[in-house]
Amino acid sequence: MYDYIGFPIANYIRLPARFQMMAAYNNNPLCGKKPLPLRKIVHMSGVAVPFIADIYGREYAALALAGATIIFLIMEAIKPAEKIRYVYGLLWRSREKEVFALDPLFYILSFFVLIGLSYFVDAGICYASMVVLALGDGVAPLIGRLGRLRLPGSFKTVEGTIGGIILSSIVGFYFVGALAVIGSVAGMVTECSISRHDNLFIPFAALVAMLLGNTLF
Repeated sequence: MYDYIGFPIANYIRLPARFQMMAAYNNNPLCGKKPLPLRKIVHMSGVAVPFIADIYGREYAALALAGATIIFLIMEAIKPAEKIRYVYGLLWRSREKEVFALDPLFYILSFFVLIGLSYFVDAGICYASMVVLALGDGVAPLIGRLGRLRLPGSFKTVEGTIGGIILSSIVGFYFVGALAVIGSVAGMVTECSISRHDNLFIPFAALVAMLLGNTLF
């Protein structure tokens, strides 16, 4: 195990041992599919976007997303030449090491589309949908690591799903009130049902559910 962690890491950069072990673990195909804590922290930081849009304006939120897109594309461009693999092990899944990482791109794209839709449908619902993607989907696997109740046919847990619903409902309440619960449930049910590219489906499942709920109730 210690041979795999790679003490040659010290030849490149000095990182805390915990981060070295996390990177090695995430790069190890024998460890299975596990959430990357740092990746999820970056994922959850997207919750700032709807608040920027609501407080300062959608144009500033779009600028923030544009900046995130540029950073992402730069990191993708230098990835083939990047030799410090353990750094990328904190953010990129094993299958993304040698190919273009679509999931982060879909994440940013979903935010851009929701910002655009906010000009035509209820802006608060669009912002709450972003919250479900950023916080609900972000926190579920982190809580799920402590969970014991597995969902049928899935590595995901009941505890993680419920945690995602609760957190995104609480934060989404700021934008749409109790309607956030409907969006959170729809988004997290979608998260449980889809294993690939869920960043494209979670926020729009939440969006549709809240639009329907707003119409019916």
